[in-house]
Amino acid sequence: MVEQRPAWGGRRAQRLTAEVLARDYDEQLGYTPCHWCGKPATTFDHWPIARTEGGPDTLENGRSACRPCNTARGVALWEQRRRPALPSRRW
Repeated sequence: MVEQRPAWGGRRAQRLTAEVLARDYDEQLGYTPCHWCGKPATTFDHWPIARTEGGPDTLENGRSACRPCNTARGVALWEQRRRPALPSRRW
């Protein structure tokens, strides 16, 4: 039997997001950097174990991420989601 977990959203997700952003806040930068690119983060990213792979909704399994990185990564590892370089316009 598969364990049913609550959907990711609502007050619980907001609380965990606020906690991970506060935990990762960098005084020198003046903001919370994205775990992947270093830009200002606004979201909770389930890492190292994706939620779809059974990763828990905990601070230990959460990293701060900017929305573009979190969206681009999806459920795959970041290394698996790198896009190939666009072709040159000089043809």
